Amino acid sequence: MRTRPSAVTGRPWLWVALGLLAVVVIIGAHTADLAGLLEVRASWWRPLIAVPATGLLLLAWWQLGPTWRHPLLTAAIWIAPMLFAFPMHSRDAYAYAATGWQVAHGINPYETPIGDAGLAGLLVGVHWYKTTSVYPSLSLDIFGLISQMTGGDLYWTLVALRLPSLLALAILAFCLPRLARRFGIDPRLALWAGLLNPIMLVQWVGGVHNDALMVALGVAALLAATDLGWRGWRGLVVAGVLLGLAMGIKQSAALYGLGVVAVGWGLRFRDGEKVGGWPRLIAVAVVPGLITIATFLVSSLSWGLGWRNPTAGSPVEATSNAPLSWVASFLRYNELLPHSTANALVTGLSTVLMVVAIVLVWVRVGPTGARIGRPWLFTVLVLAAFNVLGPALQPWYLTLFLPLYVFLRGGPGWNRVWLVVVAAFALLAPLQDILPSYVSMAVVGVPLWFAWRALARREIDPLPASDPERDPFKTPV
Repeated sequence: MRTRPSAVTGRPWLWVALGLLAVVVIIGAHTADLAGLLEVRASWWRPLIAVPATGLLLLAWWQLGPTWRHPLLTAAIWIAPMLFAFPMHSRDAYAYAATGWQVAHGINPYETPIGDAGLAGLLVGVHWYKTTSVYPSLSLDIFGLISQMTGGDLYWTLVALRLPSLLALAILAFCLPRLARRFGIDPRLALWAGLLNPIMLVQWVGGVHNDALMVALGVAALLAATDLGWRGWRGLVVAGVLLGLAMGIKQSAALYGLGVVAVGWGLRFRDGEKVGGWPRLIAVAVVPGLITIATFLVSSLSWGLGWRNPTAGSPVEATSNAPLSWVASFLRYNELLPHSTANALVTGLSTVLMVVAIVLVWVRVGPTGARIGRPWLFTVLVLAAFNVLGPALQPWYLTLFLPLYVFLRGGPGWNRVWLVVVAAFALLAPLQDILPSYVSMAVVGVPLWFAWRALARREIDPLPASDPERDPFKTPV
């Protein structure tokens, strides 16, 4: 088995400069094709510039590699031009700005469509402008605070909406090296794969997605779960608070709770326990679970739980990379079912499939009273099931588990799949500015399939091996 070089070769700062050049070119193409901020399909020429530039950014990241000594400085250099760019590859930021405008003007975003919110409301995506907000109360408060900070100015609100993403990157920069040391992973590898990764930077900062802060708090909760102070309970209490705040940003953060239980139990499991371990495992689940719920409800006091209203936006309304979204689109386009019925049917099917998948994953690798299972594999598979089987899948959804992949200690085959998936979803973003998602996936998938075959034929492992003796879970590779 051959691995990639263990040290950075060539001129690393040249690759940093080329990565920066790629970012500037992507932003330049996007800015030149704004069409007055209105929602229109990208011009034919934009992906001809943005896709190769994204490929160059991926190549620069790959060439720097997991032993690069300055991943945080490099990340700062690469995101600097994005800070003042208009939102890239998504219009979610306009919905955030519209919601913030409503909050700043005392309008309830759970009762008034976001399309009615001043100038920002006019620029909300076509699928959402007639809907009310789908985000929890804490997110609404953050959007409103940012709108007040900028006086409601649209451009500066869009810029300031990146502050939570920057905070998220700072949290990851703090948490990932500590998690890595705790589990015998090279911190540089964790930062290269989970923070400097082009999907993380382009989607979190360039795309302006509130998923960033949710994911960062979820990772922080996993780190907290490793704290065994107060006879093993302090870390679980802190993890519960962090998870409650993460859910206040976006409800899907609840999935990290399963990871907190798995990782927390893995470090608290006593060898030789059989049936008697179940009460302790239940306690490890219930304590952070109750604290999470309480924290989430407290964070929801300002606006309540209006995101549950039937007027709230549904992610299945827009065709995405999720196979189930194609089913919903087919039903709607061919008028086989009313729109609301098609959306409800596919959403219900998605929920059933995700529950079944999570149960199956728990049976195979999840924690029980007599074993720890494979905590990191369980955590990542749960998050992956949400992506694959959910009613919507966008490139930035991968950031839910990208920071955690290296903790799996995957074999060469899985590492090659990971690399190809990263490349695919990085390239999908600029392609989907002009092409439907399913067409973009075919355009990207065919050449990357050949790339994967080439990596497999040469038996190349994209990630360096970690010391198994330093892994407290003794994870089999």
